[in-house]
Amino acid sequence: MRAVRLGGERMVILSDTVGFIADLPTQLVAAFRATLEEVIEADVIVHVRDIAHPDTEAQRSDVLAVLAALDIGGPDSAPMIEVLNKADLLPEAQRAVLAAQVARRKDQVLASALTGDGVPDLIRRVDTLLAEHARLYDLTLAAADGERLAWLYRHGDVLRRDDDSEGHVRLSVRLSPENHARFARL
Repeated sequence: MRAVRLGGERMVILSDTVGFIADLPTQLVAAFRATLEEVIEADVIVHVRDIAHPDTEAQRSDVLAVLAALDIGGPDSAPMIEVLNKADLLPEAQRAVLAAQVARRKDQVLASALTGDGVPDLIRRVDTLLAEHARLYDLTLAAADGERLAWLYRHGDVLRRDDDSEGHVRLSVRLSPENHARFARL
């Protein structure tokens, strides 16, 4: 897991989970559930595929089947972006056709981790999904409550701050529902 700043101010935690295995035995799905806990709790799932691999579509199906077995990927799950990685290994004509197809979709990005092509688009799309998922909260804290104020600045998007003469701070802050629950527990 690693903290990363997306574009401007939004800090996110990236978690690289284990890879997937074709035809995962049923008894291992429970073990996979434990290792994929981060995916279950994710605000956005980024599925990185090797688009140049000859079995890329079968690999995609395997991943989606494992996610479905873990109850991930349904309407109540986090949104998913498919990163079609290693596009630099495709013949130019195939890459151009794929780029035209992907351009019409919000849930796919054509990229190359090696060259960096497509990475800015991926960052923008993740940032957009996180913003769509977040809610706006109006909160009032004591000005002396520096720990919780700092937490909100680190984990949310503070859109407005008003300090009054009575020692209160009123904030309009955008948080994911999960971070709002974490804040409530502070």
